[in-house]
Amino acid sequence: MMSVTRAEMWPSPFPQDDGSCFLLDSTRIRCARETAGLSKVQLAQLISVDPRTVTNYETNGASQSKTVALAEALKVMPSFFTIHPSEPAIEDLSETQVWFRSLRKSTARQRKSAIGHGRSALLLFHWIESHFRLPNCDLPMEQMAQMPPEASALALRGDWSYGENPLPNMVSLAESHGIRVFCLPSVGKEVDAFSFVFDGQPYIAVDAHKTPERVRFDIAHEIGHLVMHEASMSELDAGTRDIEKEAHEFASNLLMPERRVKALVPHHALIGDIFKAKKYFGVAAMAMAYRAHALGRLTDWEYRSMCSRLTSMGYRTAESDGIDTEKSQVFGFVASTNRAKGISVNTVSEETGLTSRELHDLSFGNFMTVTSGGRETADGNVTSKPKLVLHVNRNFQTGE
Repeated sequence: MMSVTRAEMWPSPFPQDDGSCFLLDSTRIRCARETAGLSKVQLAQLISVDPRTVTNYETNGASQSKTVALAEALKVMPSFFTIHPSEPAIEDLSETQVWFRSLRKSTARQRKSAIGHGRSALLLFHWIESHFRLPNCDLPMEQMAQMPPEASALALRGDWSYGENPLPNMVSLAESHGIRVFCLPSVGKEVDAFSFVFDGQPYIAVDAHKTPERVRFDIAHEIGHLVMHEASMSELDAGTRDIEKEAHEFASNLLMPERRVKALVPHHALIGDIFKAKKYFGVAAMAMAYRAHALGRLTDWEYRSMCSRLTSMGYRTAESDGIDTEKSQVFGFVASTNRAKGISVNTVSEETGLTSRELHDLSFGNFMTVTSGGRETADGNVTSKPKLVLHVNRNFQTGE
């Protein structure tokens, strides 16, 4: 990749450190430690200090002489510990704002690490939106807050003008409606997918190590949380509402609408019928069998037998002849546009405080390269940012 000197680069949107800040930010130290999945004792051992010193760092800040040691131990760039005025208050993102799916199979430390990667995503998207105009969110979160799952899913399909047809690339579809989608770098298997709203903007995190069919279902599940639960979060009562079951039912109805399923899957369906329908809707074989059973196309005994056979064929963890990985248009567009500018990923790392590895993982494997976007003119005005217009192929066949 062609290197670009500082003289050739457009001005950074971030102010340069003039040396007036003598302490590394305490909240950033805590956030980085949580993202790394380290306890205070473990961090203390890595940087050869007493655990009480780490507590002091996270309360009062650390001297700049500790920058390199902390950055290396916590796997961030040194610039991560300096907060720029325009950046989001990432420390405000907490577990109370996040819809986690797998509380039972994840530890508190793993969930904190996942939230930490969510904070990293906030920094990355802040950087992207400093350079590009992304689609605004048009999810009807207020309107659907009290609707049951099936009605919500059908209403959203209507809003998006898909009727009963199969939904296309779910990553791009979510992006086109203003949802910021990113990939969990290292804790996806334990934590699974999750979603949250930060400063009015919805985000979905997915585990890209799953099959594409399961990623599609995860995105649909998280959209269910966003449209049905986010606006009524304060009203939710875990004792009266099973919000995970509601989100699951929403996803089933969003991806596999009842009338189309019944038109495709006959009563007493055979395994070939399940395979044909799963490919049509772009879902996992187990999810298709579950849906067929829920809609009366399989009896209880037939469903158990179908699941047993699918499990023996390996479909509980994989999909033979599955669809292709669905790619992000946002990250693909940003990466290709920036690559044309010939500017190094190191610049993005420096300006976000995130390592190139973190950027790569968050962006579904796109190495991020920077373009300066809105450039100041002599009179102090800012030129327009490139606008990202997402084109979702409405005739998209799942797997393409």
